[in-house]
Formats: sequence, structure tokens, C-alpha cells
Amino acid sequence: MSGHERFRVHVLGRFRLTKGDTPITIPSRLRKPQELLHALIAFGGTEVSAGVLIDALWPDSEGDAAYHAFESALYRLRQLLGARDAIRMEGGKVSLDTDQMWVDMWEFELELQRPHDPKASIERIGRLRRLYQGHFLQHEAEKPWVLKARQQLRDRLLRAIRDAACECEHARRWEEAANLYQSGIELDSLNEGLYRGLMLCHQQLGDHSEALQAYRRCRELLTRFLGIAPNAKTQALFHSVRERAA
Repeated sequence: MSGHERFRVHVLGRFRLTKGDTPITIPSRLRKPQELLHALIAFGGTEVSAGVLIDALWPDSEGDAAYHAFESALYRLRQLLGARDAIRMEGGKVSLDTDQMWVDMWEFELELQRPHDPKASIERIGRLRRLYQGHFLQHEAEKPWVLKARQQLRDRLLRAIRDAACECEHARRWEEAANLYQSGIELDSLNEGLYRGLMLCHQQLGDHSEALQAYRRCRELLTRFLGIAPNAKTQALFHSVRERAA
């Protein structure tokens, strides 16, 4: 934005909207325009069908009433931003102007897509974690489209962490791999594969007590929240670690 400050939208973790460094406060009466901005970002931000947005935000409304509610929310959102052209609508499709808006989720997705050197995997995960300040709109209402976007983003970050940990394992950088698995567990505390990776790294480092502690934590959380025991692979690794520790 030549001569103007860009809008900055944070949707990873706590929602924040600023123009440059100046926060934009959204009154409670403008809840629907705020949700419209959320939904636009969740559905990609570019050429999002008005019908998709209406179904997501006004599922109980029909026909003209739903479309008028959408038009009203769009008008109020543009007023709130003070920049009508920041949100375009053409041919029944809505787009955010990427020249006027920076969104942390977009930056996160770009970082995921960039080619990277396996030797610099730790630095790449560090950049991703700095952008991923929390799950997608984690303090907002858990609507189906919010949960879907949240799950997809979390899974993509976990996949990047697992890949980086595997690269460290192949290079026998066990401590770095253990740190990566631990960061993954902080995102998904019920992921057995991450616990197995952490246990294996501690085993390779000779930290058998840490490996056993990782298993116990895994077992406790799976039992408490899912009512199941660790699977056969996890238990086999536990018995192997325990035998070596003995």
C-alpha cells in the first residue's frame, strides 16, 4: 500500500486486527462482520463464493434474508476497515486484497511451501512456530468451518515437525530430534507417534529414564482422555527401553 499502512490480521491463536501497529477494536455489535473476515480467511481469502460464506455464517437463514444479511455484514466490515477496496466482490465471489492485507496464516502457508535445506530444518521449524502462535481462532466459537481449518493447519505443522525430526534422526542429531518431537507433543498431546519418536531419541542418547517417563505420560493421557491403552508399537518400544535400562 503505497503511502498507507497495511492491515495485519492474526488468526493463529488470539484474533487481532491492526492497521500498521494501531489496533482496530471491533465492537460486539459488529460480531457478524468480524466472523465474515474470519470465514473469508478460513476459506482461502481469494474468490470465495458468497454462497459458501452464507452457508457458513447464516445456516438457518434462507433466500433473500440470508443474502441481505451477508450484504449488510460485508458493508459493515468495509466501513470498519475504512477501505472499501480492501475487500472486493466480483461475480458473486469475495476476495481480500493481498496488497492491503497481511495475514499470519498466509505467511505460515508460504513458509510451509518454500523449498528448504534439510540441514536447516531446525531454523525452518523455528520460523513456523513463531508464526503459529496458537491454533486457528482458538478463542472463537468452534463452528464446523473453524474446526476444519484449525485441524488442517495443525496437521500441516505437525507433518513439518515430524519430517524435520526424521531428518535429524537420519543425521544422528538425537537431541535436536527429541526437541522437535517434544514441540509436536505440545501441539498434539495424544499423538502416539510423537511419543515413540521421543522415546527412541532418549534411548539413543542413553536417557532411559526420560524415555520411560515419555511413555508414562503418553499412557496417562491416552487413558484419561480416550479411555485406551498405548498401541502395540508403543508398548513394544517401552519394553525394549525398560530391558535396556535394567
